[in-house]
Amino acid sequence: MLPGFGATAELMTGIVRHLSGFRVLVFDLPGHGRSVRAAADGRLPALAATLHDAINEAINDAGVGAYHLAGCSLGGAIALRLALDHPDEVRALVGIVPWNAAGTTAEDEVMAGFDAVYGDAEALAQGVAAISVDPSRTSRLAGSMLTVTERMWHGWLAGGALTSQADELPGLRVPTCYILGGKDVVVDQAKQLDDIRRIPGGRAVLLSDLGHLCGLERPDIVADEITAFLDSVPAAGA
Repeated sequence: MLPGFGATAELMTGIVRHLSGFRVLVFDLPGHGRSVRAAADGRLPALAATLHDAINEAINDAGVGAYHLAGCSLGGAIALRLALDHPDEVRALVGIVPWNAAGTTAEDEVMAGFDAVYGDAEALAQGVAAISVDPSRTSRLAGSMLTVTERMWHGWLAGGALTSQADELPGLRVPTCYILGGKDVVVDQAKQLDDIRRIPGGRAVLLSDLGHLCGLERPDIVADEITAFLDSVPAAGA
């Protein structure tokens, strides 16, 4: 599992608690949490390459082969890059309110707003509350955002977020499901649905009352949807 931008592995534990029947590994993104020393320039290929090495090291130590991959927001975009680059290693892909493959523009007010307030605790708290459905459940995200390295912060918000992977989607060979929030004010839902239309056999679940921070606000519902999709994916060799 890959957290979203500004989040940490610890913030994913709510979802993990509601997953049963799986062995779950949660990774901090480069430049985040306990991985602040990992090289992180905010560009998807480099982020995915770093995580690919870390995942392989972990699963090789555990004697595991192919794995399911789930990512929130930016973590979803990185997970997509990994599935595109290493389709024989990723058994299934789940995007949790994933960043859309086509990226955004420099005029994106949400992204530009967060880019401008790097290191400003008060402004970050206000920004997190503004993109929340239930701010009482998301306030700790602002604190974890303060630990993100400056290079990673600006590199993603003013750089990586503007890049596109959309043209590669028709070649994706991994079973894919997007979990979308009807109250998501960060990612353009129309673009997310366009991603799914481009992915062969792609599936989308739209949950009307969930927002972009649904992993913190309703981890139980997110976990139920992850489980339902992964249970539908044929076992390796089937």
